[in-house]
Amino acid sequence: MIIRNDMDVSYVRVFHASPNAPAVDVYINKALVFSNISFKDFSEYIPLSKGEYEMEVYPANQKNTPVITENIQVPEKQVITVAIAGNLDDLQVVPYIEGNAEDLPVNQSRVRAIHLSPDAPEVDILVNNNLAFDDVGFLDASDYIQLPSAIYDVTINIADTQDIVLSLRPDFKSQKVYTIYIVGNPPDLSGIQSLDGTTFVRFILKK
Repeated sequence: MIIRNDMDVSYVRVFHASPNAPAVDVYINKALVFSNISFKDFSEYIPLSKGEYEMEVYPANQKNTPVITENIQVPEKQVITVAIAGNLDDLQVVPYIEGNAEDLPVNQSRVRAIHLSPDAPEVDILVNNNLAFDDVGFLDASDYIQLPSAIYDVTINIADTQDIVLSLRPDFKSQKVYTIYIVGNPPDLSGIQSLDGTTFVRFILKK
């Protein structure tokens, strides 16, 4: 299903990527928007108009002191994942704009990687033993690459070495856009294959 939208809004979700933080509630401009999001979980997407928003993150079911408060800028007509990243004593709120699926041909997919493991070094990411992304550091998002839709062997190595820290076997479907999130802390790393919302959302440009 494709959602076509001509309003000047963006679609925003939250991803809990902090390996040692509790489940959280997220308030936007003092209103509770997302409840009880656990590590590795995504919220639903919500529409937000262009502008600046205060985002407060609290331990779930508490509202004494936020674990982090930050302002985020929401542009118009984008799809955005906001990651709650870092270890609990040094949390950050980081927005990542998702790529466009509109020009993807049949039997092609688009994929990128985002490094959200605070204690892991820079990594190289290989797809079927071919280097796809190199020297990806904490909080870095790679560019998107386009691949034939298929199941792939993906390995994450410590940068500039052959030391494998994580192996994945993602299945990339036709005309879909994905992000692989690297989360956790060594030696307990995980790779999460997430379908970007841009796969389904199309913004109509006003003439």
